[in-house]
Amino acid sequence: MMVNDKDLLGRVVLARAGRDKGKTFIVVGQLDHEYVLIANGTNRSVDKPKKKKLKHVELKPNYLDNIREKLLKGQRVLDAEIRKSLESLGI
Repeated sequence: MMVNDKDLLGRVVLARAGRDKGKTFIVVGQLDHEYVLIANGTNRSVDKPKKKKLKHVELKPNYLDNIREKLLKGQRVLDAEIRKSLESLGI
C-alpha cells in the first residue's frame, strides 16, 4: 500500500497486532512507506510515539483535522488534544 507521507498525518488507526492490539491511535508521523508513528495521548504520548508497520494497523476513514493541521504546520500537539479528539469520535 503506497501512501503519500502527508496523507496519513492525523488519520485514526486501529492497532491490529502487538500489545496495543485493539486500541485506537492517531498517526503523528510517517517514517517511510512501511512505518508510521502513532500516539493516543494516554499510554503512547506525542513525545514518545509508537513505531508501527502500516500492515499492522487498520486505517479508519476518520481524520482529526485540527491535529492534522498542526502536524502539517510543524506546531506542537498536546496529548490532551489527542485524547479529547478521540473522545469526540466516541473512542
